[in-house]
Amino acid sequence: MSGLRGKVCVSCGRLSNEYVEFKCPGCKEETMIRCRSCREKHTKYKCSKCGTEGP
Repeated sequence: MSGLRGKVCVSCGRLSNEYVEFKCPGCKEETMIRCRSCREKHTKYKCSKCGTEGP
């Protein structure tokens, strides 16, 4: 059995191995994970710490 690897996207909540990781542009504390699909679709995200939203 193979293990799943990757990180959970903050926009869609799915596990992905194709993602980008960056600090929240608002608080600079929370790490944001965005999957390739959500980035390409410009799906919104929201920081759970400060509430900053992005495209």
